Amino acid sequence: MSLKVEDSKEYKEIHKRVELMQLLKLYYGSGANFYDFDTGDIPLRDLIAFMSDEGFPRSLPETEHILKRIDEEIISLENKKKEMRLQDLESRNLNSLLIITSWTKLLGTPNKGVFLDKPVMDLRRDTIVMLTDETQTFKELTDERLAVIFGPGIYHAEFAVDRGNYLEDSLEINGICLPLELLGKIYTADKIYQSDKIDATITEVSTILPFHIIEQAETVQTYVKGIISRNVFHPNKAALEKFNHHIMEGGSYPAAEGFKIMSAHPLWYNKLLVEPDYEYRTGSGKRAYSTAGIGSLSGMVHKLKPIIFSSPSKEREQLERIEEIVKQYREMGFQLLKTWIPSY
Repeated sequence: MSLKVEDSKEYKEIHKRVELMQLLKLYYGSGANFYDFDTGDIPLRDLIAFMSDEGFPRSLPETEHILKRIDEEIISLENKKKEMRLQDLESRNLNSLLIITSWTKLLGTPNKGVFLDKPVMDLRRDTIVMLTDETQTFKELTDERLAVIFGPGIYHAEFAVDRGNYLEDSLEINGICLPLELLGKIYTADKIYQSDKIDATITEVSTILPFHIIEQAETVQTYVKGIISRNVFHPNKAALEKFNHHIMEGGSYPAAEGFKIMSAHPLWYNKLLVEPDYEYRTGSGKRAYSTAGIGSLSGMVHKLKPIIFSSPSKEREQLERIEEIVKQYREMGFQLLKTWIPSY
């Protein structure tokens, strides 16, 4: 799926110029007779007109200096195309895909939670998948600094309340509240994979995949896809599929339902904070007050919001940004993600 900017007149003109320069490079490098030269999909008259307009001669006794000029311009034009695509991505608020492999391991809590009044015996997975937007930091009255990562996401758990009988549960979220120490852990935990070739974070507790990774060189992309497939996609396949299925549904992440924030705030530790009037119900229609890996589902997010936001209008702006990210992911981001991950 192409970016919107790729359909613009300016981008198409730059792309056409790159094609002509590459064709010219082949012509000068081959030493072929001009009228026997295969121009492929580009009409010969277009190449002749381009050479005339740009002052390129039809034949040269020495081509080294002209080939250098052509190479330099191709690099410059390709960089311009890349810059335009990156600006398009940034304008769409598509930042990064964040995967927290295990919420309880990030918190360092042994709590396996309760599901429908039954204690969880085994917590196989408790994964967060989120499209990150802004991260806001704030300071409590106790001077402890905390941060909230906003964006559409899910919390996905695989667990057993009876021996050998595994269940799944997924909750929609749009924020994660963490002390700065835990926020830092997302970025600085022991690396599963580390390379200066890719601008991605893959640690024992988290993965951060920037959307601009698609702009890396094709050879690097192929390399990256293998790393992502082995270390990110396969271990978190169920959570990623659940996230994509949920976000592509028309009614997901409505601003009217307010905030749903996974919290490690000291006052609301290991809770999913929702609006006071929000009720989470299971597939059978029963109201749920907790789930695997989370201490409780609590209607206390209204206590946290005044600490984060300076006014109700700022709250609405953030919820609207989340809705916009959802819209843009449906339109383009999902297809881009699929190109990162082979066999998805």
